[in-house]
Amino acid sequence: MGQVKRSVVIEASVDEVFGLMTDTRRFKDWAFGFAGLTEGPDQLGADSTFRWKMKGHGLTLRPRSWITSFSAPETYQEELRIPGILRATLTKVVVQQKRRTQLSWVVNYRVIGGPLGVAVDWMLAHRVVDRAVLRSLEGAKRVLETTRQPARGGYRRQRAVR
Repeated sequence: MGQVKRSVVIEASVDEVFGLMTDTRRFKDWAFGFAGLTEGPDQLGADSTFRWKMKGHGLTLRPRSWITSFSAPETYQEELRIPGILRATLTKVVVQQKRRTQLSWVVNYRVIGGPLGVAVDWMLAHRVVDRAVLRSLEGAKRVLETTRQPARGGYRRQRAVR
């Protein structure tokens, strides 16, 4: 069994960060490998279940997830299964820090396959999971810190005609 712990500090409020983490319509904007929701709610809550597609390394996988604990806007825990490959528990924690917010993920996972699974974890899986978590956190930071561009056009002051 492996474990990956990562965190990032984001220039956004707790509600904005937690909102992004639970809005399944926006997963594609920041979640590494996310290729679409196949079934599930638009907004995660207690006891939510969802299926999704994940693409990476030339593969398309179909994980299923369900929320096992939910305490908005601080934390939630998600069980994740990729049939025949991986079982994981993902804990997401959002903590206010003055004007910023710290988003932390802890992933406890197990590669299916007994001794072969242990070997695959040692050689490959830990790096893949670590990279996916890191890129997802970087994606969330990028999405929430992107400054909104002002609308083009709008009101312009015109000079008086003489």
